[in-house]
Amino acid sequence: MRAGKEEMSSTTLQPIDLVSAVKDLHILSTLELSKLIRDADNDIIQWTDSNESSKQINLETLVRYLPWHLIAKLLESKQDEELLRYLLGGIRLLHALYDLATRNTKLEQVLLEDMKISEQMFDLIFFMILVLSGFRQESQLAALHSALLACSLNLITAFVSSQWNELEPVLLAHPKVDTFVFGSFAAVHRDIQFILVRLSVQNDKTSMQSNLAEVNRICQHTEASLQFLQSLCQQKLFRERLVTNKDLCEEGGILLLANDIMKLPFCEDSYLMAVFSRLKSKVLSILLNLCEVESVSFLDVAASTTKGLNLAKSTISKVIELLKVIFRGDLNTLASFSDKTYPRGLLQLNAMRLTDVLSDDSNFRSYITLNFTEVLTTIFLQPHVDFLSSWCSSGSRPAEEDATLDYDSFTASGWVLGVLTSSDVPESTFNPSRVPRTSYAFQKTSLLVKVVANLTCFIPDICREEKDLFLNTFMQCFQKDLSSNSRTEKAAIVIQNLRSLSMYAESLIPGFLNNDDVELFRSFIEQLEPIIMQESDNNRVTEVHSTGQNSSNAGRNTVISDNSPVEEANQLNLTGNEDQRTDLAPTFTPVPNPAPTLTPVPNPAPTLTPVPRAVKATEEGAQNVETTISDANTAHQSEEKQVKKRKRNILNHMQITMIEQALQIEPEMQRNAASIQLWSEKLSLHGSEITPSQLKNWVNNRKAKLARVAAKDNQGPSGGDNITFTDKQGGSGTDPDLESADEFFDPTPSTGQPTQLVKHEPGQFVVLTDGKGDEIGKGFVHQASGSWSGANLDESGLCVVDITYLKVDKWTSLPHPCHATGTSYGHSEQIIGVKRVLWDSSKLVVQQRAG
Repeated sequence: MRAGKEEMSSTTLQPIDLVSAVKDLHILSTLELSKLIRDADNDIIQWTDSNESSKQINLETLVRYLPWHLIAKLLESKQDEELLRYLLGGIRLLHALYDLATRNTKLEQVLLEDMKISEQMFDLIFFMILVLSGFRQESQLAALHSALLACSLNLITAFVSSQWNELEPVLLAHPKVDTFVFGSFAAVHRDIQFILVRLSVQNDKTSMQSNLAEVNRICQHTEASLQFLQSLCQQKLFRERLVTNKDLCEEGGILLLANDIMKLPFCEDSYLMAVFSRLKSKVLSILLNLCEVESVSFLDVAASTTKGLNLAKSTISKVIELLKVIFRGDLNTLASFSDKTYPRGLLQLNAMRLTDVLSDDSNFRSYITLNFTEVLTTIFLQPHVDFLSSWCSSGSRPAEEDATLDYDSFTASGWVLGVLTSSDVPESTFNPSRVPRTSYAFQKTSLLVKVVANLTCFIPDICREEKDLFLNTFMQCFQKDLSSNSRTEKAAIVIQNLRSLSMYAESLIPGFLNNDDVELFRSFIEQLEPIIMQESDNNRVTEVHSTGQNSSNAGRNTVISDNSPVEEANQLNLTGNEDQRTDLAPTFTPVPNPAPTLTPVPNPAPTLTPVPRAVKATEEGAQNVETTISDANTAHQSEEKQVKKRKRNILNHMQITMIEQALQIEPEMQRNAASIQLWSEKLSLHGSEITPSQLKNWVNNRKAKLARVAAKDNQGPSGGDNITFTDKQGGSGTDPDLESADEFFDPTPSTGQPTQLVKHEPGQFVVLTDGKGDEIGKGFVHQASGSWSGANLDESGLCVVDITYLKVDKWTSLPHPCHATGTSYGHSEQIIGVKRVLWDSSKLVVQQRAG
C-alpha cells in the first residue's frame, strides 16, 4: 500500500482520468483496443468518447493504477447496480489488457514481470471476493454478482498461470489465502441462492421462458466459479490446507454449499438440466477430494459438531434421493424432451463414489445403512435381464459425459454489461473428457459391490451396535410394499441378481475391485440367501394356512400349495384338525376294482378317486370342480386324522396340452429356472395362476411317476398298470391338479409322437431352438459326450455348443448357466472368449451347412 501511495503522489501533477478510461475502453473489443495501443504515440492512448470529446491516457499509468482505482471504488459504502457494473467493466478491461500482454512489450513488462502489480492484483481480487461473499442485495443483481465473481476468479489464471500445479504454490504462499478460500465458497453459495430464488418465483412457463436466457447466463457464471474451486481442490496441498479451515469444514461452509446445490431441481429445459447436473457433479467431486486428505479426516471434522453432522446427513439424504431418481431413469426421460443434449457430468459416478466413501466411515455407516439400503434393494429387485444389462455388462453406452466449461470472461462480462447482444455471444462450449465405455461400466459396478461390501463388514471394536444391521435392514426393505404372493418370486430374482453380480465382480479383480471386496460381497449373499428363502417359505406356509380357512365353495378354482401334501402337514402341524365346514369335508368313494398304488407294496391300499363336493353343479362349474387325493399310506391313515383341505388350482385341458408338448422338447425342464419361470407365466395366461415353484414340483412328480411306471413295466404287465386320469372334459391325460401329479398320471404323452433321438457329434452345425421350437441361434457342437464343467453330458442330455450367430440379446439368461459360462451369452463370451453354452440335445436341429 505504501509503495502504491508513493507512486500515486509522484504523479499528482498529471491528472489521471481513470473513470473515463474504464467507462470508454471496456466496451472495446480486444482488436479495437489493440489498435489503439499500436497507434499510441509515446504510449499515450487517445480516443473519442460518446460525446465526441477527445480523451487520452498513458498506457503504463493506466495499467499501474487501475487495480488500486478499483479497490478504492470497492470501499464506497453504496454497493448498488451502478457500482457493480463499473467494477465489472474494470475487470473486463483488465482481462483485455492481460490478453494483449503477450503481444505488447510494454504491457508484458508491467503486467507480467512487475511483482508489485501482481501483489496489487491479488489485493484487488481478494478484496473483491470478500465483498461479494457478504453481498446482501436482492437477486435482481444476480447476473452482475455471478459474472463479477467468475471473472475475478479467472483473472488469477491470467496474471499467475493457467496451470493449476503452478498456481497452487503461489496461492498457498499468500498470507490471506484462508480468507480468499472462505470468501470464494461463500460467494458461490450466494449465487446458488440467487438461482434458487429465481426458480421459485418463475412458476409459470411464460415467466420462465421470458427470463430463461438470463437464468442460463447466471448458471454459466456460477458453474465457472465452482469449476475454478474444483480445479484447486484437485491439488493435494491445497485441499489439505482447505480441510484445516474451520469456517468451511468444522462449521459446515462447504456442506452448506453442497446442500443447496443438491436442491437445484431437474427440469425439462435441456440446458438447465445439464448445468444443474454438472453443478451437482462438481460439488460432489469437491467433497470426494476433501475425503481423500490423509493428514486430517474431513468426515471426522464435519461430524465433530452437531451443526456439521446435521448438515452432512442432510446432504447425504439428498445424494440418496438423487440416486433413486437416476436409477429410475427419470433423468434420461427428461433429457428426451429435447433434441439437443449437453454434457451432464459424472453425476451418478460421483454420487456412488461418495456413498462408497461414507459407507466405509464409522461416522456415517449407520446412516447410509438405514437410508441407502432401500435403493440397493430396488436395484437387486430389477428383472434379471434388466439387471444384467445395467450392472453386469461392459458394452452399454455410458449415460454420462464429463466436460469442462470453456468460460470466456471477456465475452461473458460483455453480455451482462450489454456491450454484446445475445446473437453476439456464442453458446457455451465444453472440453469433453469422455470416460471409456468399459471403464465407466466397470467403475459403476465396482462401486455397487464396494458399498455392499462396506455395509457387510463388521468390526466389533468400532461398530458393535451395527452387527447384522445391514442384513436386517435389507430384509425390511425387501418385505416393504411387496404383496405376499410376489415375495417368493422376488426372492428368487434377488438371489439370481446377486449371484450374477458376484460372478461378474470376479472379472473386475484387480483393476477395479480387490479380493476383500468380493469376499465380503459373497459373505452377504451367503447370509442373505437362507434368510430370504426361509422368508418366502414361511410366506407360502402362511398363505396355505389362511387360504385353507377361507376356501370357497365347490365349483371354484383355488390356489395350490408349493409344497407336497406331506411336507405341508409337517410344516403346519395340521394333522388331526378337520375343517369345521361340512361342505368342505373331503368325500372319497372306493373303487370296486382298485388299481394298485404307484409305489409297490405287498398289500396295496385301494386308490381313491375324487368326486365333486357340490351335489348340484352347472356344466360350467363341473369343469372346475375341486378334487382331493389321499397321499398317505395305510399306516398313516390309521394313525393320523384327515389333514385340512388345501386350496388348489386346477390345470385345464389347454394347460395340460401345453406343458406336455413343452416337456417333449425339454424333458429336464425342472433343472432350468428360467424355463420354469417362462412356462409358469405362459400357463397362467390360459387358466389358473401357476407359480414357478408349483410348476417345478409338478414336473418333478411327473418325472418320478414315469420312473416308477417304467420300473413296474420291467416287472411285468398287470391289469392295473394302465393308470389314467379322466379330466373334466372327458379326455384322458395328465392329472390337472399340480400337487397330485404323483398320484394320477398317464405316462403316455397326451399329444404328438415320441421324440426321435439324434446322435450329436463335435463339429456338427446346429440350430439352437427354445421350448416353442423358435430359433435362438446357430453354431457348432463343441462336445457331445463325457463331462464338461461338472456336467455329465450323457446323463443330462446336454451338448456344449459354440454359438456363431445369436438372434436374441446376448445378455439373455442361459437355460443351463454354470461357472464356466456365467449366466448369459455375453458372460460366456467374456469368460471363455466365445459364446460357448450348454444346450439340450433335443433342442438342437442338425443342418448340413451353415446358413
